[in-house]
Parts: sequence; structure tokens; C-alpha cells
Amino acid sequence: MKILQRLKTSLARDRETLKTLSLRQKLRFILDYYKGWAFVLLCLSMAGFYLGDAWMQTRRETVLEGFFTNDDGNLFPAGNIAKEFSQYLNLSPRQQVIFDDSLYVLIGSSIDYHTASQGKIVAYVSARELDFLVTTKELAEYYSQSFPVYDLELFLPDNLMKDLKDQLYYTAASDGTVKACAVSLENSRFAKGTASAQTAPHYLMVFSYTRHPDTMIRFLEYAFEKD
Repeated sequence: MKILQRLKTSLARDRETLKTLSLRQKLRFILDYYKGWAFVLLCLSMAGFYLGDAWMQTRRETVLEGFFTNDDGNLFPAGNIAKEFSQYLNLSPRQQVIFDDSLYVLIGSSIDYHTASQGKIVAYVSARELDFLVTTKELAEYYSQSFPVYDLELFLPDNLMKDLKDQLYYTAASDGTVKACAVSLENSRFAKGTASAQTAPHYLMVFSYTRHPDTMIRFLEYAFEKD
């Protein structure tokens, strides 16, 4: 109560002071004496925004989640892809796809950014929240031996299997068997018209625990949709 009383007294005194000042002086007075409060208000507003956004996210159904790593050629702008794919699926406002293109992994690197990216992938796979991963050929081979991935020969429907058969990448999986662990995106909508060392083909892997196999198929149809 004493704090509130002091605040009321201070505000009343400041109002009287403001009456005697010109417009420019009033602005300077407010900036000088209330910038601390303005900063606190800004912080509270930002915290409220992020908490509200997090709360809204928990009320939305995620229909697909995927990561894109080591995108040197900027082939996979996650925000744009998520927006276009959501329109392709005709999602309702209560549904969402979540894509992240900010990850960059170098195996054995001690650079914080690389280790944080690797840690995020491992965490999401461990929590079984990640449906697919798009990455380089070398990392696709590395992850196929560490994570549970689908044999795409068994996962793909006949029509897609026919179209993508020549683009499947076979390597040893975590169980030691050789299978189609990934599919090259060289001929996908994302890589059309690119041909350089920086835009070398990326590969898409589907995790075998995915709870959204139908949406995953739709994403592959979208990625390789014919003109």
C-alpha cells in the first residue's frame, strides 16, 4: 500500500510539473523520468506476446514437422514452404506445419552453433516429434545409422515409388540392413534450375515413428509435383 501511495504522490507531482513545461520539455521530461517504466512495460508486453503465442501453439494441431539443415544455397526457406504447403493441404486455422531451416551441422565440430543444431535434432528425434529431416548426403548417411528411418521402398505408395525409384539413396540403416533410407531432392521443386557445388542435392529422410504418414506422403507429392 505504501508503494502505491508513493507512486500516486509521484504521479501527481509530475502532472503539476508537466503543466509548467513546453511541449518539447514535456517530451524530454517523460523520456528522462519514465524510460525505466517504459522498458519494463515493453518487456512485459513482449513476455505476454510470447506466452500468448506459446499458448496458442499448444491449441493447434501439428500435422507435420520437419527440419532442413546445411542449406547453403537457400533452397529451403522454411517459412515460405510451410505457408505454401499449408495452402496445398488446405489446412484449417487450428492446424499447422512446423518447418525449421536454421540448423547447420558439422559432425565433430565444437562450434556452439553446430553443436546446438545437432542437439536440437537429437532432442526432437528422441521425443519423436520430428517427422522428416532434409540434409546433405553425408549427414543422411550418418543419421541413417543413428536414427530409426523408414525404408522408402516400403513407405512410398506405388505411384510415388515409380516416380522416385531412381532417386532413392540406399545405405546401411541403424539396424545394419541396407535399405532406401533417403530420397534425393535434386529433381524436386526446391532444387529446380540449380547446379553448383553449394546447391548439391539434399536428401529427405522419413523417421519410422512418424505419426503423420499420410501428410508425409502429401509432402513428397508436393515436393515432386509435376508442372
